[in-house]
Amino acid sequence: MGTPENPESVEHWSNTAMFAHKLESRRKRQQGFWLLFGGCCGQCEDGAFVENILADVTAVKREPDFGGFRPDILLEKGDKPPVFLEFTRTSPPSAAKLAYCTANGIDLFELDGSSHPADSSLMKAHISFSNCRKRQRQRLIDLWDHMDSLNDPKVGIREDFRSPERQRREHEAREAKVEALQNRAAAGTLLCARCNKSLATEDMGFSVTIIDVHKPEGICGQIQLCQECEFRIRGGWDGDFPDDVASWELDENCRSCQAILAKQAKQLERSEQKARQRRSVEMPEPYGTRLVQEPERRQQSYIVGDQTVSRGEMLSVLYMFHYIMAEILKTYPRDSKTLMFIEIISGIVNAVQYANNMYDWDWLEGIGESYVYENEATDGSRGDKFLYPKRWGGGEIPPCPLLWL
Repeated sequence: MGTPENPESVEHWSNTAMFAHKLESRRKRQQGFWLLFGGCCGQCEDGAFVENILADVTAVKREPDFGGFRPDILLEKGDKPPVFLEFTRTSPPSAAKLAYCTANGIDLFELDGSSHPADSSLMKAHISFSNCRKRQRQRLIDLWDHMDSLNDPKVGIREDFRSPERQRREHEAREAKVEALQNRAAAGTLLCARCNKSLATEDMGFSVTIIDVHKPEGICGQIQLCQECEFRIRGGWDGDFPDDVASWELDENCRSCQAILAKQAKQLERSEQKARQRRSVEMPEPYGTRLVQEPERRQQSYIVGDQTVSRGEMLSVLYMFHYIMAEILKTYPRDSKTLMFIEIISGIVNAVQYANNMYDWDWLEGIGESYVYENEATDGSRGDKFLYPKRWGGGEIPPCPLLWL
């Protein structure tokens, strides 16, 4: 492999090729690739740091010519200095290459890729003087200390921007409504408005479908139906509507119904307007093709402790928790609580890093390789997504990894 002047082993070639493909795929999907490394620029207090090396990367290139050198992988960052990745097995990068990187603001990471292609581990980081991480490192340590000072800190995504008072009021209203239905089901008075069948379930709960109808004898609005009746008046499987279908609809000539219909029309128009603003692309499926619409972009903010932070800072903190938990699993591989919290972390990371939630991402660039349904990218859920670290740590947060690595 390679040339007579620069021979290349199979292990080195395969790691370089597969790792470059892995990074380019993640770049297109706007997913990060995080490294936790010790050491900095040599001019500040030496210490560990964690970062996403794909941040701001515009292209991933394999063995390009750059500045008279050929890094194994080059991470371009537009008009900013790039990042060099070198796969070392027996010899480190040359002194000339390291000096060039230092003088030109280029960070170089040595990766050990001798055994498992595309799954290489970090050996050493060479950080340029101009890219000293001292300030960013202290910021992460301060955020960690801030979490430790709170009784029940949280880390994650906020999507619900209602005030706490409004959230509480609306939650209590929902709870009261559910409780009222539960009590009626238990008393045997929660019945289907069409067939008069009980809506109580065997487990002492209830199963109900709410629809809006015209009520000649009262105030038009919501009624309760069983799922079977709701299915029938919608036409069932064969589109055969029952004779009484008109009794379970809104009346366009009724003033009370007109207000409900206007509200429904406004909601539909808002939904269609959002859909028109989202692009679509035809994707192959096992049997034909499917038109896939650009996922909805939702407003998010990122929280550590009780502070609003940048997306990168929140993800750095989550990565450190993931690192700690992975270390615990090396000794206690079946620790169910730790496994559960790792799953929570993965859910938060997926919700923010998938392109569905990125405002600076070209969806059409990544869709070919990374086509993911929106419900998969967000676990099918909306709203806030938080990790509560003190609930995992028995009321305590472990020391910050940046201080003991």
